[in-house]
Amino acid sequence: MDRSDPVTVRPVIAADVDPLAALQETSILRLGMAPYGEAKVKAWARVGHQFKHVLLEEGRYFVAERAGERVGVGGWSPDGLEAELAWIRYLFVHPDHVRCGIGRRLVEAAERAAAAAGRRRFEVWSSLNAVPFYTALGYRRVRAARWPVAPEIALDYVLMGKPAARSDTSSGSRAASLSAG
Repeated sequence: MDRSDPVTVRPVIAADVDPLAALQETSILRLGMAPYGEAKVKAWARVGHQFKHVLLEEGRYFVAERAGERVGVGGWSPDGLEAELAWIRYLFVHPDHVRCGIGRRLVEAAERAAAAAGRRRFEVWSSLNAVPFYTALGYRRVRAARWPVAPEIALDYVLMGKPAARSDTSSGSRAASLSAG
């Protein structure tokens, strides 16, 4: 496989779940080491496997493939309290494929799907190593927080957010105005 091979993005299916959990672990262990250190990334990687079931939520999670290999995953979840808020979640790119647009394509796919479902704002709990990535995509820092991943081990995170782009929400707004009239 060559980094110049085209990347396709499609919805996650059941056969993807275990390979994507392994991809997530590899991404955490290699890309999270610098900001967090060994003990924290190992604890984080273990916790991540507990959440792999969310990948099957219908139409909300996507896999990026290059030459038939899974190289990234990401998606969104609705907020339980705010109808207009979507959480960008579970974004991981294999370390051998970072910095070639895969993460951006996955976030854009998640944002489009969330906007099509009527979500007008996006938020993400960003790991420290991903803050520059989300900033480049237009997300802004809201606040810092800590996430306990094991007894006496917590990860520093940054809550980031942005409004949906006008083009992302225009079809939803049009549909809302039609149904209201």
